[in-house]
Amino acid sequence: MAYERKVEPIGRELVRRLLPHRSPEGHKGTFGKVLCLCGSMGYTGAPVFASRGAVRSGAGLVFLGVPESIWPVAAVKSDEAMPFPLPEAEPLQNGGTDYYVLSAVSEENRCAEYVDDETGLRYLTPGAARFSIEQSVNVPVLMYHAVSDNMWGIDELFVSPASMEEQLRYLVDNGYEPIWFSDLAELEQYEKPVILTFDDGYDDNYTELLPLLRKYNVKATVFMIADAMGMQHKMTEEQVREMADSGLVSIQSHGLTHADMDAMDEETLIRELGESQRILTRVTGRQPSVLCYPTGRYSDLTLEVAERYYNFGLKMVGGQYNTADDPFLVSRYYVSRYTGLDSFAAMVAPAGT
Repeated sequence: MAYERKVEPIGRELVRRLLPHRSPEGHKGTFGKVLCLCGSMGYTGAPVFASRGAVRSGAGLVFLGVPESIWPVAAVKSDEAMPFPLPEAEPLQNGGTDYYVLSAVSEENRCAEYVDDETGLRYLTPGAARFSIEQSVNVPVLMYHAVSDNMWGIDELFVSPASMEEQLRYLVDNGYEPIWFSDLAELEQYEKPVILTFDDGYDDNYTELLPLLRKYNVKATVFMIADAMGMQHKMTEEQVREMADSGLVSIQSHGLTHADMDAMDEETLIRELGESQRILTRVTGRQPSVLCYPTGRYSDLTLEVAERYYNFGLKMVGGQYNTADDPFLVSRYYVSRYTGLDSFAAMVAPAGT
């Protein structure tokens, strides 16, 4: 059998194609974060090499948690990583496995602990704990749905891939910084923050949107209907997991069934909000901390129950979001298939003011 071998010299154009675009306006807070938990008493090699690898892979911020006894050595050897000591306590034994209390890790990374009552599993999700936000900052939140030219539903909900790319390029070229809701805890790091949200979890978010996010190294938030994964035109669990693992997509809740929440009683709301959180946590390994109200409908009871499970609640529309607003009444701008670039530019213009 004959094989064709293609040789291509490594040059500027090849590297540019292989590496994601990075805005010249970017900084360490916009290029991803890595948390390394490594090492044991007397052994510093693993944490040093792991953190160096994370830095060299392009991560903007690398946090390194090591046992207290090796922290001084790791701190000297760790170059650009930010090491912090972890308490060395006796491990908890369960089924022959050692478990260590990671309270220092949780506090350092604003982790929320989620306990699955059915399986007994515990999940630590960085950024999902409650936090305070710098007040009176404008952060445009944009609402999308599908990204496709295959319009099998309401036309205006389908932003074309070409328009989507044009909008992402505009953001990157003009110094805007797409963030997640968890990044609001460090809002002072961003000069022109915007949040891109995509409702319903359509499969084109995986086939069309994700490649564009990777191309421009842009973050987005996708609101999943927990019971709809794998249904027609919706992403599968595997696709949702891959998006969450990409480091560019935050998977959050759009309820369990996408039913209107304004007329639900407390028991139904608890099931809608709690069960959707449980399902998405199991799929992604990360606890959702943001809720998008299906069809934008909610009641006072909805807001009360939502606060038990989430940190933010999003409306359908409403325009400009300011961090002084009620975190459970976050307004958004609607981006449709017919939104031109001038209108898009006007929506994001207040960012950071």
